[in-house]
Amino acid sequence: MDEMQEYIRKAQVTGKTTISVSLPKDWVEKAGLKPGGIVRLIPRSNSSLILICESQAGSKREAKISVREDKEAETLLRELISLYLAGYDIINIEFSIPYSQLKLYLKENMRKKLMGMEVLNESMMEMLLQCFAQHVELPLAEALERQAELAASMQRDATTALLKRDRELAEEVIQRDDEVDKLFYFISRQLNLAAENPQMLHELEIDNVMACLSYSSVTKSIERIADHASNIASTSLSLEEDIDKQIALEIQKLDERIKNIFLESKNILLRKDSRLANQLIVDVEKIRKVYDEVVGKVMSWKTSPKNTSILKIALGDYVRIAEYSADIAEQAILLSILEK
Repeated sequence: MDEMQEYIRKAQVTGKTTISVSLPKDWVEKAGLKPGGIVRLIPRSNSSLILICESQAGSKREAKISVREDKEAETLLRELISLYLAGYDIINIEFSIPYSQLKLYLKENMRKKLMGMEVLNESMMEMLLQCFAQHVELPLAEALERQAELAASMQRDATTALLKRDRELAEEVIQRDDEVDKLFYFISRQLNLAAENPQMLHELEIDNVMACLSYSSVTKSIERIADHASNIASTSLSLEEDIDKQIALEIQKLDERIKNIFLESKNILLRKDSRLANQLIVDVEKIRKVYDEVVGKVMSWKTSPKNTSILKIALGDYVRIAEYSADIAEQAILLSILEK
């Protein structure tokens, strides 16, 4: 059956008030619909109606990866992540020769990056994986909020590590980036499934497939914000001396202002408030002037060129966090239109 095939049916009165429409025979056969079977109907805001055969609703998607002798570990991990993002529930990895170190590498990175992915069975030549993560356990709004709060805490602690030259805290912030990535992959997986599965779209309380693209952009922006917070923490490890107190105070003010902008962009997104979103975008445009002022003070600091360069790089990361916050606000404006 051609997925793009169109069927025309006339609505018929089959009782005093009941209107019936017949289903295409080839669709019924492919869906495995039997007499007495359940069909779910989901009304959409644009007056369309989505029809889902209940027998197909809970089916699991399976995939297989064949690992050749020359396949690199990172290549295999990227392939596994791609299948996870594409919504596959069961993934069977077959190895051409025993790869104990490669399997350890995969399991370690699965725990770090892929929420709900577990090893069901394992032998010398095979690994059977299944994803148990369910969107009902972590709804979309809650997952986005948790991801944003994690990224904001990374920024806060990265600034502390920078200003106090706290190596231990900096390294902890860098490691925390994996938790934000894990939520990014989980949210992206749910949105990819929803884009092709009307039932999933309904369960995520998204009214428009186009909104999936907006939410995908948002979770990616939050992931990039966490990356820049991690960059600030990494930069702090290279400082050769304590930052001048006045400059440290200016950086602290900039950090607080940008962190508030970021968290506000998250709140605006969840409320889909276009008025506040536009106001936040204007506030972000003013950040560049503040950045220039702080950079000017850094350049006048009597320290080594290396320290000056390090601080300029870190300040650039703060600006990028603000810019990604503006991107989130822009998606809030789009969602306010799409979900009216």
